[in-house]
Amino acid sequence: MNTVSPTENDLIWPEIPSAILILGKRQGIRKENKQLRGRVAMAAALWYSAPRPKPYIAFVGADIHGPQRRPDAEVVESLLIEKFEIPRDYLIVRQRANCTMLEVRAARAIRRAYGLAQIFALTHLYHAPRTQRYLDEVLSNAAVIPVHPDILAEIVFPVEYADLLPQVETMIKESGPGRLDSLREFAVEWLLGRAHALDPRGRFERRLARLLRPTAYH
Repeated sequence: MNTVSPTENDLIWPEIPSAILILGKRQGIRKENKQLRGRVAMAAALWYSAPRPKPYIAFVGADIHGPQRRPDAEVVESLLIEKFEIPRDYLIVRQRANCTMLEVRAARAIRRAYGLAQIFALTHLYHAPRTQRYLDEVLSNAAVIPVHPDILAEIVFPVEYADLLPQVETMIKESGPGRLDSLREFAVEWLLGRAHALDPRGRFERRLARLLRPTAYH
C-alpha cells in the first residue's frame, strides 16, 4: 500500500459519512504550534471540498501548551469553528491521547460509535508512514493524507468559500518543518518505528510520550 500520498481512490468520498482525523503535534518550546495549525487548515480544505454527507472532523490529542495552559483540543475546535466557519455538529473533539498509537486506537472507537465508512488521517510527510502503519494494524479503509502544499493544490476548493483559501494556503505553507526540524523528526520516526517492530503493543511509545511531555505541558 502507498503509505505517503493519497491515491485517486483514497479521495473518493463514500455515501456513508466518514471522518477526517487531525493528528496531534507536540509544541515543545515553540511559541506557536504551526504544524498543528497546518493540519487543521488541511482538514478545513478537505471538509469544504467533500460532497454531502459531509465528513466529521475528529481530534483526540490531549496536550496542553503555552503560558495559558490551553488544551490543544480547544485550539483546534476554535480554529475550525471561528476561523474556518465549520459547524460544531461536525466536530468530534476528545482529550484522550498523547501519542500516535493511542490516537489511532481512539479513531477506531470513534469509527465504531459513529458508524463511519472511512478515516482520513492528516499529518506531515515525516509522520505519514508510521501513521499509516498503525492504521493498517487496527483499521480497514483508513488512509493518510499528508499536509503539504502540493496535496492542497489537488483539492478542488468551492468557489463560494474562496475567501478562506488564502488562509488555508498560508497556514499549510508555514506548517512545514525546516531542515533541522525535519532531520530531527525523521530520526524520531526511525526510532519509534524500530521500537514498534519490537513492541507492537506500543508500551514503549506510550512511556516515551509521557517522558517527553513535562509537567508544564499537562
